[in-house]
Amino acid sequence: MTGWLGAGLLILAGFGWGTRLSARRASTVPLWGVLLLTLGASVFGLVLTIEAFLVGQDAPLVVGAVGALAAAMLAVFTAREE
Repeated sequence: MTGWLGAGLLILAGFGWGTRLSARRASTVPLWGVLLLTLGASVFGLVLTIEAFLVGQDAPLVVGAVGALAAAMLAVFTAREE
């Protein structure tokens, strides 16, 4: 179960990073703050998925890694002009 929580954290971190990078305007949250937040969530999610992988659950690691990349790309390429 913790592996799927880690996969969710990886996907959310990827989406958050892609959303921040695609922002056209200045954000109230500085870039370094978003970097620290998403890096922390990514590391925690990766630890959870690796623990699940070592126990024998392969799917959360694959879903988390691919999902994070897909979520970041989705956020960047579907950004709206405001």
